[in-house]
Amino acid sequence: MAGWLAQAALRVILGFQHAVPLLIPDESGYLLAARLLSGGAASDLSWRTFYQGGYPLLIAPAYWLSDDPATVYRLVIVINAMVGAGLLVLACLALRRMGLPKGKAYVLAHVTALIPSAVYYSQFALTDAVLPVIVLGWLLLLHTWLDGGGRSYAVAASATVAFAYSTHARGLILLGVHACLLALVAALRGRTARRDLWPAAAVAAAGAGLGWALNTWVRHQIYPSGVAPLGDWLTIRLTSWDGLAWTLSVATGQLWHAIVATWGLAGVGLVALAALVLRRDAPSADRLVAGATVAAVAGVALATAAALPSEGTVANLAYGRYLACLTPVLLAVGLTVLTRARRAVALRAVLAAAALTLVTMAIVSLHAGERLTRDFFGVFDFPEISFLTWNWGSLNLGLATLTAVLALTLAALVRATAPRGTGLAVIAAACVAAECAIAGVTVVKVSAPWGNALSFATDLTPAGLRPQDRVGISYEGLHWRIWVSHAVQVPTRLVPVDLRRPEGLPPDVTLVVVPWRAGTPSQSTWPAAPKGWWPVISNQNHAGNWVAWRRSPSPAT
Repeated sequence: MAGWLAQAALRVILGFQHAVPLLIPDESGYLLAARLLSGGAASDLSWRTFYQGGYPLLIAPAYWLSDDPATVYRLVIVINAMVGAGLLVLACLALRRMGLPKGKAYVLAHVTALIPSAVYYSQFALTDAVLPVIVLGWLLLLHTWLDGGGRSYAVAASATVAFAYSTHARGLILLGVHACLLALVAALRGRTARRDLWPAAAVAAAGAGLGWALNTWVRHQIYPSGVAPLGDWLTIRLTSWDGLAWTLSVATGQLWHAIVATWGLAGVGLVALAALVLRRDAPSADRLVAGATVAAVAGVALATAAALPSEGTVANLAYGRYLACLTPVLLAVGLTVLTRARRAVALRAVLAAAALTLVTMAIVSLHAGERLTRDFFGVFDFPEISFLTWNWGSLNLGLATLTAVLALTLAALVRATAPRGTGLAVIAAACVAAECAIAGVTVVKVSAPWGNALSFATDLTPAGLRPQDRVGISYEGLHWRIWVSHAVQVPTRLVPVDLRRPEGLPPDVTLVVVPWRAGTPSQSTWPAAPKGWWPVISNQNHAGNWVAWRRSPSPAT
């Protein structure tokens, strides 16, 4: 309990400074769905990426406690922290399953729970704040069932993966892996397993059906005109040679990010899991769950790479967010191998992981070419990598790889030379120190500056925003980042406004946001404004220029 509280407190401290969504439109999509599920107003994010309803179900209570958008956002951070800190508990159970004694398992569970991606994403209203807990819980339930537990564990594993399916598109891959595992168990264990399989399969199907119904309803309410057709990208990429080359290269980039962001330890874990699948003398429960984990890593990387639109960003080439739900599992396995396996076995795993890191780097470099320096680099996509290279303006692929390989080599040397009982302490202390440093520096270098800039760029509060305001938006010429941010701040659905037809303005609209062309007076941004309307705030910023007009008896001073 003390460890869980400490983990939750750290996440709250890091994220409580934020008062507005930063990673948009993702955060806005989840927040608007949560508002809808709490009984609030719908919105319109048509033709943007669809953000599913499972995670908004968890954070919807924040809207029951407050109507203030900033307070709601901070309550979401608290919910994230409480759920995300559960990674400590589950990691401790997983490490105990892998043969570590209680004390060592507890220490390494803290290392696993403090993994930079899990701590970083807990600061935002994103599925990624809770998905690692869901994934690890699913794998533990599967292992308990396969290792002799009752059918209730199989049913619970099915319910968990069904919720993952309702939470994010990655959950569809996990659900597919789960279904294949059930079929494989039926083939291997025959009649004795069928009494467990039927209830588990029924719950998985029913849960997936409920998740589909939930997401269909959310889609109709918030995306009335349709969503971004990511499935089209998936089809194109998987049915052409160029598309397949893109998919394999980008999936490799995701794997590279997961390994380097954990100083090579996730690579050790992945190598160990793959080797375990091939070991015929290993317990069947261990082999099956290891196989499910490897299949999930491969499936998530390939599917997300195929569906990812090409946006001209470095994150298109090497991105860690999609595998972040599985990275804690790989890290926990890698830590176990490094600290528990025989020295010769640990050394072979380290060498294989180092080779895998170099190979993935080479593939990413060949595929990306000049795009690594030419395309847009978003530091918020690479906080751990930027820390490793201390470069916050570009991705240094070679230096990041070299740093990770050197860190892994040092860990292996400590394991090989340290006196018995001290190696784990040194490795754990170094990992925790690095993780805490990354968490703190990321806030200073990434989250806080970006949050301050975006808050200034999109805040409607200076316009005197009131709960009873009805806000109109002139979508034509206004950058999407502005109106998507405003949609979260306004308690009702934004009203489309045609600036050329003021007579069509609904009478209950009290505030209108219009685009502002640089170099023109703010008063000229709405030439056909009805009598009694005046600009009350003008904002020129990196996200786009805009002016807010309010119906009032006299001009604002």
